[in-house]
Formats: sequence, structure tokens, C-alpha cells
Amino acid sequence: MENHRFVEELNNRLFRAGCSLWIYHINSDLYWDDTTPRPDASVFELIDYTRTDAVVIMDERIKSKPITGKIIRTAKQNGIPVVVVDAEYPDCASVRFDYSTGFEKVCRHVIEEHHVRKPHFMGGIQGNPFSEERLSIFRKVLADNGIPFTDSMVSYGLFWAKPTIEETQKLLARGEPFDAVICANDIMAINVSTVLQQNGLRVPEDVIVTGFDGIDEACFSSPPITTARCSGAEMAVTVFDAVTACLADVGHTGKYAVVPTMLPNISCGCSSTEDNKKLYSFNDRFYRYQDDTLVFYAISERMQNSPGVDELSWCMYADQIQDISVVINKWCTDQTVNHFEGEQHSGFDEEMFLLFDTDERPFRAHDFRRSDIIPGLEQAVEQGYPLIFNALSFMGLPLGYVCFHFRGLELTNYCQISEVVNALNSGIGGFMNRQYQRYLVEQVEFMYKYDALTGLYNRLSFANEFSRLKEQLAGRPVPLTMLLSDLDGLKTINDNYGHSAGDNAIRVVAQTLKQSCPESALCVRFGGDEMLAVITGECDPEAVIAEIHDRLARYNAQSGLAYTVSASAGYHTGVLDAETDFERLIRETDEAMYAEKQRKKQED
Repeated sequence: MENHRFVEELNNRLFRAGCSLWIYHINSDLYWDDTTPRPDASVFELIDYTRTDAVVIMDERIKSKPITGKIIRTAKQNGIPVVVVDAEYPDCASVRFDYSTGFEKVCRHVIEEHHVRKPHFMGGIQGNPFSEERLSIFRKVLADNGIPFTDSMVSYGLFWAKPTIEETQKLLARGEPFDAVICANDIMAINVSTVLQQNGLRVPEDVIVTGFDGIDEACFSSPPITTARCSGAEMAVTVFDAVTACLADVGHTGKYAVVPTMLPNISCGCSSTEDNKKLYSFNDRFYRYQDDTLVFYAISERMQNSPGVDELSWCMYADQIQDISVVINKWCTDQTVNHFEGEQHSGFDEEMFLLFDTDERPFRAHDFRRSDIIPGLEQAVEQGYPLIFNALSFMGLPLGYVCFHFRGLELTNYCQISEVVNALNSGIGGFMNRQYQRYLVEQVEFMYKYDALTGLYNRLSFANEFSRLKEQLAGRPVPLTMLLSDLDGLKTINDNYGHSAGDNAIRVVAQTLKQSCPESALCVRFGGDEMLAVITGECDPEAVIAEIHDRLARYNAQSGLAYTVSASAGYHTGVLDAETDFERLIRETDEAMYAEKQRKKQED
């Protein structure tokens, strides 16, 4: 929610100042010092520094020092000022929440206004700077109010639900009296309050509970939790001021602070300051999220089963997918390669492929230059809303990117971004895997049906095709021509020029036979250098043989080879019906071909 408030306020201020906001977003958490390449982090490679006036880095959102450092270095190399939120880096302006002042407000409110004398502190991770800072403030406020501090006043809930529940149960089991639990964040406060009430203690009558962060869920707890909100809107105002100062002076490195707002609530004994609008919004998002998840799953499934790229694109026509452009690397459409094994691609190519765009109707996928960002870029910017970029990835491989250009700032649209990206990731990645599987199946089928050297049917598949042909005729007799072609002088070619030359000669004769026969002919490699064609319907076999000889003559004239490729051919005509004796036809055709071969030898 606060992220959305931040984006909305910053975008509105930038738009009024004649600027646009482009957001580069990741859905997963990175790690502060991890240098392992992360495919979703490749989104930061999309930053176009030639179009950028200033860079704002949300350090706590990225959570990767190497990535943040690289963005800063590249921006500085391009003369672009940088504002960092929630951290300080050399030569950069910084904007930070003054967490210490905000947390001190909560502590003093509990101890000085509600007169608590036996408080307990639920910290985050021991040694974590945020947790330790809040512990030191807790101790300071105790000292200022003459309350002795002991280590037994501290538990560590690791900032999360399960460990907080366990620590609260341990605290109760000790039997030591306490009248307040001041938590380092709201998630822990919600769970502390729940465990206390499950054990018969009333909040706030018996024990006061407070949190910190101001997440929306704190308002929906029973009772609602006292907290301090790190206001996204206030942060946006301050960031805008910092950006404005940097644009006026590129070397500006000012330090800005935003103090969290104290929000007293029922969990400390104060009246609630919140209305029901948030609950309505939360409820709407919850049920819409459930419905949309099923839709996105179905879209992803259809994408994976798409027979081709066009069908893959059409799967994205859905009411739940609006205002997006999807751009992938061209190699994603190559079904002959398993891109997820062996040497993998990285990043984005300049020449890419526009897989989908909601503004192009009807849409057909086509080539696209990455430097163009998205189709209709100028119109999207003029609308006055942010462009939000996410990298697309599958099984550790970056596939491309998606740009959301919503026509509005509705929270529900922003909440579904991760769902859309996940659906596209699995849909496109699964499609690529299925396409490669289909390619492998086709290759296996080809190997089963066709002779590897010539590309003609092998004898087994030819027999199946011939039987199928007879069944299709259903006993109706049709004219039949059987033509047998045999390579001349194979042994001479092999002995003098090697077996690779012999293989080439066999391949040339086979393809010449196929090219000279009608398309409907069944052509088979019948023996080592014998090729057979079965032609149904009216046919002039003499014309076919003449074309074979002409094609071979043209080949020999252009090949530049030291040997000549020639073939002898014979044919037999008859009728194909249910009683046709295939073996008899072969014998008669073979005799005709042999006679032709003998005639040629006598002429030589």
C-alpha cells in the first residue's frame, strides 16, 4: 500500500513538472552481497540512460549492493544524478526514513503517556542494524523514565510470525510480569497480540501491544495495533525535492529525512484513528486476487500448449491483462534448441521480438528493436502514468521483458503485476519447452520414417504408406507406375574418391528422383543405391526418366566434382487395386531397370 502511495505521489509531482516516471521492478528478494546473476535482476539492464534525467534507487527494495553499485556507476558515467532512498552512497543524494525518531515516539507514547512500568521488547533479528537501533532506543526511553533495563526484557521474533509466536509463548511460560510488549515491526505485534489473547490476557487492558512500520494489516488486527507509519506519500514529496535539487545541481549530495507518523490505536488503549476505507480496499484486493489467480493460471496453461508463436500471443487477450507490452529475445522462438541446458543466453539483444501489445488490435507478433522500448512510447508517456518494467525469466534464463503502462493509478492493477509476470514466465517458458519437445518428437518420427542419407522413405515406412494407399482406394483400380533408379558406378566412386563421395552420389540420385516425380509419388530408398518411386494416376514414365537424366546432367555441369553422377532407370506400368502383387511389380520393374543398365554399358 505505501509503495503505491509513493508511486502515485511521486508520479503526479513529476508529471506536473513535465517529467515521466519509469519504474524497474523485481518480484523476488535479492541478497545484499550476493554476486550470483539473477535473471529477474536483468531488468536493470533495461535502464536507458540516454533518456534518463535522474535515477532514484530504492535500496531496501533492491537489497543488492553489487546491483545498486553498478546502477550508480553507470548513471555517474552518463552524467546523471542519483538519489538513494533508505541508504547513503558516496556522491549521491539520500532520502531516509528517520526510523529512530519514529520508534522513539512509539516507546515514549507507551511509557510516558500510558505509564507502563514493566515493558518487554520484541526485537527482530539479533545483530540486525534496524533491530539493534530500536533496542537501543527502547533502553534510552527506559533510562529517561527511571526504569531499570535487564536482558530478560528482550526477545527476538526475527521480524516474522512463527518465531514471534514461539518467543511469546516462552515469555508467558517464564511467568514474569509485563504490562506492554513493544515490537520492532507490525507483523510481530499482530502475532504477539494474538498469542496473548489466546492465553487469556486482554489487549490493551492487561498488556499493551505496539508495532512499527504502519502496514495495513495492523489496522485489521483485533484489536487494531498502535504503530508508526513510514508514509510513502511523504517519502515521495521528499524524493521529488531531492530530484529537483539534483537536476538544478548535478553534484548535489544533500541528505534528507522523513519522520514516520505516530498512529495510536486500540492496542495501547487509545481510540482508533483509521476508517473502514482500507478494509474495503483490502477486501476487494483479496477476492479479486483469488479470482485473478485462477484466470492467470488458465492463461499460462493455454500459452504452454500453444502450437505456435501467433497462438501464444493470442492467449494474452484477457480482461485481466491490460495495458502491457511483452518483448522477448528472438532466440526464444527457435524450437530446435533447448535453451535451458548447456550454455545459456544472458540479458537482452538489440533485435528482439514483440510478442504482445494490448494497443495493437488485431495483434500479430513481429520483430522489434529494444531501443524503441515499447510500441507507441510517446503516447504512453503523454498519458501521464508510470511505465513499469519487469524482466521475464524461466528456469534461471532471462527471456525478455514486460512493460505495464496502466491508464490510471489503481491499486488493484499494481497488486496484480507479480501475478501477470509469473503467468507470463511460466507460459512463455513452458511454451519454449513444449516446442522443443515437439521438435524432438518430429525428429524421432522423421528418423523412424525416413532414410537418414537420402530423406526418402525407408522400406518399413514405405510398406506402411503403400498399405495405407491401397486402403484409401477401397478396391477402386487406378493406373500405377513403378520406377526404379539405380546409381551407376558406385564402387568406382567409392574406390577412387572415398565413401563420402559415394554417399553424396546416392543422395543426389535420390533427390533427383523425388524432384522429377509428381508430389504424390511414394519414393523410397529400396536398396543401397536403388531408389523406387510408386506413382498413382496418369503418368508418362519416359518423361520422368528424361527429367532425371536432365537434372543429373545439370548437376554434373555445375558441381565441379571429379566424378560424374549418373543413374539407370526402368519402369513398369499396371493397375493398383486390392489384388495388386507388390513383389511381382518390383521384379518386373527391376528387370526393366537392369535392362537399361546393360544397354548403357554396351553403349559405353
